Amino acid sequence: MDAGTILGFIAGYLATLAGVFLLYLPVIAVVVALLVAAGVLQLLLLPLVILVRKIRHRPSGQDTDGSWMLGR
Repeated sequence: MDAGTILGFIAGYLATLAGVFLLYLPVIAVVVALLVAAGVLQLLLLPLVILVRKIRHRPSGQDTDGSWMLGR
């Protein structure tokens, strides 16, 4: 094999890599867009999650040891 053949193979591999990248570029863009949308949705719902946790939180003054079940 001479240098021209090897350079031709290298150019073919690079062209194939570029073609496959361009072929899957829309899929990559959609995945990135979905990840960004999920992150924005989490940020928008964060105040609601904090509010629900505050509502469900029990005050620390309550008796939660369960000894009342044993009749002591």
